[in-house]
Amino acid sequence: RRETPIHGLDQVGRQMVAHLHALLRPTTRLRNRARQICAQAGPLRGLDEAALNERIAAQARACRLHGARDDQAGRQLREQSLAVIAVAVERVHGFTPHVEQVMGALGLLEGHMIEMATGEGKTVTAAMAAVAAAWRGLPCHVVTANDYLAQRDAELGGHLFGLCRLSVTSVTDGMPPSSRAAAYGHDVVYTTAKELLADFLRDQLILGKTPQRARFSLGQARAGHSGVATMGKEVVLRGLAQVIVDEADSVLIDEAMTPLIISSPHQDDLLAQAAGEAAALARQLQKDEDYTVNALLRHSALTDKGREHLRLHTQGMSPFWRHPERARELVEMALHAQSFLVRDLHYVVEDGKVVLIDELTGRLARQRTLSLGMQQILEACEALPISPPSQVSARLSFQRFFRLFSHVGGMTGTAQEARREFAAAYGLATLPVPTHRPLQRRFLSDALCVDEQAKFDAIVREALGCHAEGRPVLIGMRSVRSSQMLHAHLQRSHPALQVEVLHAVNHEQESAIVARAGRPGAVTIATNMAGRGTDIGLDEGVRAAGGLHVVIGESNDFRRIDRQLAGRCARQGDPGSVRRHLAFDDELMRRFTPPRLLQCWRWQHRHLPWLDSTGTALVLWLTQRRAELQAFRQRRETLKHDLEVDKTGL
Repeated sequence: RRETPIHGLDQVGRQMVAHLHALLRPTTRLRNRARQICAQAGPLRGLDEAALNERIAAQARACRLHGARDDQAGRQLREQSLAVIAVAVERVHGFTPHVEQVMGALGLLEGHMIEMATGEGKTVTAAMAAVAAAWRGLPCHVVTANDYLAQRDAELGGHLFGLCRLSVTSVTDGMPPSSRAAAYGHDVVYTTAKELLADFLRDQLILGKTPQRARFSLGQARAGHSGVATMGKEVVLRGLAQVIVDEADSVLIDEAMTPLIISSPHQDDLLAQAAGEAAALARQLQKDEDYTVNALLRHSALTDKGREHLRLHTQGMSPFWRHPERARELVEMALHAQSFLVRDLHYVVEDGKVVLIDELTGRLARQRTLSLGMQQILEACEALPISPPSQVSARLSFQRFFRLFSHVGGMTGTAQEARREFAAAYGLATLPVPTHRPLQRRFLSDALCVDEQAKFDAIVREALGCHAEGRPVLIGMRSVRSSQMLHAHLQRSHPALQVEVLHAVNHEQESAIVARAGRPGAVTIATNMAGRGTDIGLDEGVRAAGGLHVVIGESNDFRRIDRQLAGRCARQGDPGSVRRHLAFDDELMRRFTPPRLLQCWRWQHRHLPWLDSTGTALVLWLTQRRAELQAFRQRRETLKHDLEVDKTGL
């Protein structure tokens, strides 16, 4: 399927349609339809096992014949399918899907972005929609935020898919190429966006131009399986039809900031030597004299004095340095690594290799490397062996990739902040689904501190207070570095206190740490990875004490990531509370708050402390809005560059 080009006026039109759609109260109509589906499911609950199996088989046949229709008959067929699937869920899991879950499944099938609060049962909602989509006979991919969730959700849904006469599996990092074709041959495949797009690009390299696709289809039919050998290599995907995107803001927005690139290493001894020399030269330069730093744009640039310094020090060096612009570019890259890439914040060193950290999820991105020589320069700065640079074979942005699917549905707990971009980039209107039970989350006033040390002291006092009350505390930090610093601070001041730490380095223990995070008096420090797809269970004693308390120890660049962390507490009607701690020297403030506004804010805190609540809320909103706009421009430039690289499309 060819990508539908989206130009400026098309984006404006999509946004207007999304706004009009919201004014027509679609949530009310969706709720009424969901109630009708639940009513249809009532008589089916009395069927015995044989009768239910027969009904499931009949519904699957009907969907295979007419399930792709978008008219009134197709709509009724979707509703009938969800009624049957709801009964199947009850037989497998022992509970009846509530109206809000049926609303979510129906919205996914009809191409909407569904906002469901954390703890509302999105996993079951996605599985119900996947069953109905797979009954059409076309491939159904369920994309989620990481390998752990993909594997977990596929295993949790295994019995449901089996009862509904469908096969399911997960495709994760590390799966050998020989197993991928068989995996994608299943009716429903849980995976991540990176794995799916990487396999798609590898298939494109094998298939080449469009005429080969017909030959692939014929070869596939003759082979009688999902994969087919082409020029000695096997194509693994069966096609792009229905995709259900869980944690859609992470997948469709955050990951869209950088395109996915398929590359292969090639030895370049000259670049390896030059990377080490560039790192050494950068260490000799003086900030503000030889180079300037722009914290907002994360950019370093040589001054005239710095260029002269570089010219003098590269005389007599290898031929690589004889070109002035090439020398300047390489040294400025080394300055960027020296000024902005912080160990245990942006990367870790593991087994003598640089492993990048995904800043938005806090997880290690083992398969990701920096491009254009930056990876080699960073390795040189850390005095590590220089890896061979990569040669680009294929690239594609996530925005373009997801527009290749004929049916797209998404769900997340935080869609409202990005609803305009969902509409403009993907044509997805956002539908908020109400919570099943009334929300009991309490937002406490923000705590403003003069510096990081004072903020750590305030967080420790708050954590100890909750610990004494028997309430568990989850403290969210942005990076491995800051989480380790806070943990060390807690250990120094209260060595007897048991504190769990969850970050990219020990992510293998995630499920065990999260399982203990809801115990009475538990104190857990976690990076953003704790805000995705995990459930912190509470006992009755914790509920009576006030539930889980969430501390946002470092505000994130985007408001919705803070809201994800806040969503760890007060799930499914449980009590809970949230407090944000801020300091003037937080990374967010240093990078995105205008200097004059920061000065005014400091003055207001010293002389008018009674305005702290209002002033902090205003400055934080403006700062995060500035960060969000910069990220949006970066995604737009990524898409623009991607289109320029391949103007003919796919």
